[in-house]
Amino acid sequence: MRRNIGGIQMKLEKMIIKNYRQFERAELKFDNDVTIVAGANNSGKTSLITLIKNVLSSEKAIYKETDISAKNIKEWLDKVYPLFEKFFCDEKNVEEVETDLLDKILPESEEEEKLVLETTEIYIQVDYDINTDDIKLFADYIMDLDENEHSFYFIYCYEISRNIFGKNIAENFEKIKKRFKELTDPNIDLKKRYLKELLVKLYINSIKPTCYFCDSSYANKCKMDDAKELKNLFNIKSIMASRPLDDEDSDHSHMLSKQMIKMVKMDDKWNDLIGNLPDELLQPIQEKEIQERVRETSLNSLQDTITALEQTNGGQTGELMLDMNVSEEDISDLLQRITKTTYNVDGYFLGEASQGLGYSNMIYMHLQLQEYEKSMDPLKVNIFFIEEPESHMHPQMQQVFIKYLLEYYQKKILQGVITTHSNEMVRVAGISHLRVIRKIGTFTSNLYNPALLVEILKQSDDAEDKELANFFDWFFEIGYSEIVFADKAILYEGDTERLLIKKLMTLPKYKKLSQQYIAYIQVGGAYAYNYRKLINLLNIKTLIITDLDYNKKLINPDEIKKSDITNSTIKNFYQEFNSDDPNVEKLYKWYEEKQNILDDGLIYVAYQAAVDGYYRTLEEAMLGKFFDFDVSMKLRRSEWEKKKKESKLKYSVPNNLNVEKDSEFSLRNILNSTSGNKTDFMYSVILNGFVEKMEPNYIREGLKWLME
Repeated sequence: MRRNIGGIQMKLEKMIIKNYRQFERAELKFDNDVTIVAGANNSGKTSLITLIKNVLSSEKAIYKETDISAKNIKEWLDKVYPLFEKFFCDEKNVEEVETDLLDKILPESEEEEKLVLETTEIYIQVDYDINTDDIKLFADYIMDLDENEHSFYFIYCYEISRNIFGKNIAENFEKIKKRFKELTDPNIDLKKRYLKELLVKLYINSIKPTCYFCDSSYANKCKMDDAKELKNLFNIKSIMASRPLDDEDSDHSHMLSKQMIKMVKMDDKWNDLIGNLPDELLQPIQEKEIQERVRETSLNSLQDTITALEQTNGGQTGELMLDMNVSEEDISDLLQRITKTTYNVDGYFLGEASQGLGYSNMIYMHLQLQEYEKSMDPLKVNIFFIEEPESHMHPQMQQVFIKYLLEYYQKKILQGVITTHSNEMVRVAGISHLRVIRKIGTFTSNLYNPALLVEILKQSDDAEDKELANFFDWFFEIGYSEIVFADKAILYEGDTERLLIKKLMTLPKYKKLSQQYIAYIQVGGAYAYNYRKLINLLNIKTLIITDLDYNKKLINPDEIKKSDITNSTIKNFYQEFNSDDPNVEKLYKWYEEKQNILDDGLIYVAYQAAVDGYYRTLEEAMLGKFFDFDVSMKLRRSEWEKKKKESKLKYSVPNNLNVEKDSEFSLRNILNSTSGNKTDFMYSVILNGFVEKMEPNYIREGLKWLME
C-alpha cells in the first residue's frame, strides 16, 4: 500500500484495462509523482491517455467501434450474424424482435448465456493516507472496514443496454430486412460486409458506461447512479501532443499570451482591478460626451427606418439607438486582444514566434501546470497528463525540461503521467519511473513495468539482485534507454563488433533487418547476462555476440577442445541448464544442438564454433576466413608481409629483435601483435570492401536468426 508522505490528497494507485483498442489486458501502476509511459510511435500511448481521460475526466466521451479490437468484433459476429440472418429471412415482423431475436442474444435470465461483445472494462484503485487525507467525497464507497485497508476500488465498464439495442433494431428494421433479402444478388460478400458493419454499429450505439464500487477483489459490486458520480471524484487535466501552438512568422495565435492572461485572471488583485475598471473607463467617455454623441447620431440616422416600422405595428417600436455598456467581460476580452507575449533580449522586444516552437511549447506547458495547480482539489484525486512534451525540442532541451517536470511534480506533490518516445526523456527520468508500451503484433500492444522489476530486485535479500538493480539504474543513465523503443536488440562486446555489425546492416541480404529499429548496446564480455531479466520483461528478441575466450596460448584443436573458457556471459547462460563448467568442446556441441537459443527463442548467444576454424575472437575468425586458415597454420614473416601488402589489411607482423628474421607465425601471433590496433584493422576491412567475405559464420547465423 502506498503511503503519501506529506501529501494533501489521495492518489491513483493502479488501473487495469481490458479490451480497449490494442490492449487485451494492461496494468498501469502509477507513481506517487511522475509516471513515464514510453513507447514507439503507434504503440498505444495516445490510446492509453485517451481512455484514462474518457473514464476519469468530466469531458463527454463517446465509445466507438474503433475502441474494440477487430478480433472481438469478429468473434461476436460469428455468433450473432446467423441469428439475424435466420430471423429476417424467416420474414419475422418488428413485434417479434424482442421475443425471437433479443432473447437469443441478450436473454433476461441471468442463468442463460448472453452473446455479448467483449467491451472495455477498467478496474481502478485509489489509495489514501488515513492520517492526512480527507475522504469526505469517497466515504460512501468504503467496502472494507479493515483498519489496515486504505484503498477504494471501482469498475468502469461499457455495457450493452438490452432495451436500447432492441429499440435500435426496431428503428432500422426495414433497412436490415431489405439488406437480407438482397443477399441473393451479385456482390453477396460486399453486402454481407455492409450488414455486419450495420449490426456492429447498432450494437455500439446501444452501449452505455456503467460504474461500480467494489471490494479489493473487484467483486461484491454496487452500481453507482451514473458515470458522472465516478468522474466527480477526479480532477484531470491533460496536454495532448497536438497543442495549439504554431511556428508561423506572425503572432496571430498569441497562445502564450492567452494562457498568461488566464493565469493573471486567477489573481485576486486582478479581479479587484477589473471590478472597478468599467466605471473608470466610462467616466472619461461620459465627461467628453462621447456616449451622448453616439446616442444622438444613431437615433437621427435611424429615425426614418423607425417611423416606417411604426406603421406596421401600431407605433410600438420605441427609440432605437447605440448605447455604451462596458462590462468586466468586455474589459477582459479587450485586454486579451491587446496583450501579447514579448521577449526582452538585450533591449530588443521580440514576439512569441521569435523563440521557436520548442521553447514556446515548454513555456505553454509550464503555464498550463501553474493554472492547474490553482484548481487542485484536496478532496479529489488530482492528476496532470502531458503527452510527448519533447515535441520540437532538441536533445539538450529535452534533458533540461524533463528534469524540470520531475522536480515540479515532486515539489507540488502532484501526480502525473508523461508519455514519450524520446530516448533523452527516458534516460534522464530513469528506470524507476518507467512504464513501457510495446507492440506484440499487428493489432496488439502490451504494457510493461521495468520500475517494478528494479523495485523487486532492490528489496531482495540476494546481494546479486541488489547489484543488478544498481546496474539497471546505471544502464539507463549512460544512454542505453533506446532498448525500450527497439523492435530487436544486438548486444556486442566492443568497437570492432559495432563497426562490423553496422556495416553488415547495409548489405542487401540484411535489408529486412535494417528496416527494423535495432538497439545496439555495447556490453563488453562480462555483462550481457545482466540484461536477461530486462530482455525477458520487455519481450525483445535479442542477439548477443561474444567471444569464446579460451586459453590464448593454445593453437592445437585437440587441446583447444579441452580448454576452459573465461567468458562469463557464455558460462552464465550455459550453467542455467547445466551443472558442469563448460569447456570448448561442450560449447561446440551446445551450439550445434542450438541450445544457445534460450528463453523460448528470445535470446541467441553467438560465439565462435568449430566451423569458424577453432578461433577464439572475432578478429581471428575474420582473418582466418579471409585467408582460409586453420588456427594451427603458420606462415613465415615474409609471407605475412606479402599478404598484408596484397590485401591492404591493417595488421601487425611481429618484429621482435629476439625473433629470427623470417620466423613462422600463426594467425594468433599476428593478432596478438595487432591487439592495440583492432579498430584500424576493422576500418581496413570495411574500406577495402571485405565485410561480406570476412563475415564469420557464427555472426551470419546469429543475424539470420534475428531476421526471422
